[in-house]
Amino acid sequence: MFDKRPRTTFRELFAREQVFTPCVWDCYSAKAAEMAGFKAILLSGASLGFSMSGVPDLGLHNQEELVWATDRIADYSPLPLIIDADDGFGDVAQAYRTCKRLAKAGAAAILIEDTPNERGYARFGRAMEEATLAGKLDGNVTHEVVPQDLWLAKIKAGIEACEGTDCVVIARSESKLEKGLDDAIERCVRAQELGAEMTYVHGLRTLEECRKVAKVLPGWKMFGDVATVNGKPFVTLEEIAELGFNLVTMHYLEKASMFGMMDYGRRVFAEQSTRYADEHDMGGYSKAEQKQLLERDSGWLDAEAEWKRV
Repeated sequence: MFDKRPRTTFRELFAREQVFTPCVWDCYSAKAAEMAGFKAILLSGASLGFSMSGVPDLGLHNQEELVWATDRIADYSPLPLIIDADDGFGDVAQAYRTCKRLAKAGAAAILIEDTPNERGYARFGRAMEEATLAGKLDGNVTHEVVPQDLWLAKIKAGIEACEGTDCVVIARSESKLEKGLDDAIERCVRAQELGAEMTYVHGLRTLEECRKVAKVLPGWKMFGDVATVNGKPFVTLEEIAELGFNLVTMHYLEKASMFGMMDYGRRVFAEQSTRYADEHDMGGYSKAEQKQLLERDSGWLDAEAEWKRV
């Protein structure tokens, strides 16, 4: 019937290896990541906001929507689920409540950042892209962050909210973009001293920057949104693994899913028939394998039959 495999905790998984982790937004994207072989997934705020409401990454979705999505994906997927919780949705007390609710909903780890939750690609993405291409993503992008002590208070509250659970708080600083790398490192050092088990300096783009971070942050570290520009990756996984970056995240499912839906849709619309979709083998999968991938039953009918045997 149902898959009852024990879930690997964040601490267990990341203590033994570097984990390359895609961003997801629902159960289907989580399933696609699992079937591709990934060992953990990250619920992206940007992807969730757009998929749920069609809104840009401006902090427009709320705590209720994030908890709702976390509960459903964590209940469905056996992979450790990392949550992008933005700024915790308000003041310090709200950050505590957000982390407590997310941990209860099944989060394996929670990212709390030092922005006023008015960030996002739609607000500063173009400037960030231009700075990346120019190699000047250190103190050159207009991107407000909250005072260091306020952010640290939220980190402390989040850690306390997750006590007694398997959930880990990841301290995410975005101050590098406007205030520079040294400021971001200082913030993460202080967060680590408070008990944050993983830190994340957002906006790292070179191996030299990673080395500078690793020199003063010896613990678990995250490298977010690794990508390739003009055929060259920011860094290689092997290079930064040696520096303690054992969580590396990226976006690929958004583009992949949109292309697949458009490909099928154009053929179905042009032919005014579902033949293409019905007969497509998804790269060589049998009908039985396709059914398992799409999970139109996934054990529910067998379970219902068993429950009725009284």
